[in-house]
Amino acid sequence: MLVGCDGNYIVLVNGVNQSMANAIVLQLGENSIPANKQQDKDLSFSVLVPKKDQVKALGILRINGTPSQQYSSLGEVFKKDGFISSPLEEQGRFIYALQQQIAKMISQIDGVIDVECQVSLAPSSDNLWQNDQVKPAAAVFIKYKNGYRLDLYVNRIKQLVANSVPGLSPERVEVLTMTPVIDK
Repeated sequence: MLVGCDGNYIVLVNGVNQSMANAIVLQLGENSIPANKQQDKDLSFSVLVPKKDQVKALGILRINGTPSQQYSSLGEVFKKDGFISSPLEEQGRFIYALQQQIAKMISQIDGVIDVECQVSLAPSSDNLWQNDQVKPAAAVFIKYKNGYRLDLYVNRIKQLVANSVPGLSPERVEVLTMTPVIDK
């Protein structure tokens, strides 16, 4: 707590869990930036760094995609607040849960910094006369660290996404990969 009172230190990140705070302290330490964590009143954590190292520390966090995105679990998404949900609400929750689970799986690949996933499913139709059902599609954006070869895994990622979504074929999955640009 003394670190937080020292005028030479500033809060770099706050509101993260202990695991993320530890990861940030480790990343900064590996780059010769002294960092400390402290527990806040709401039981979340903050990471503090010397004022003079703020810009360098922010750059390191940006390059590494830290703090990483927190994904919702299926239980959190499908938690119902009311008694009755409309079919549209149920489908929206289902699609959101699929997107979160897919992004979470892909984020576990070595070198991945951030993942965004968009799944498109046609609304269910009770129309017996409608033969042309819109086929499912998915788009995945992956930001990854320099030095990793995620381009070698694009076809496997497409297969993973296709196997995660009912009725989706790998040909209907678009994957865009990108490394961060390092400002000099």
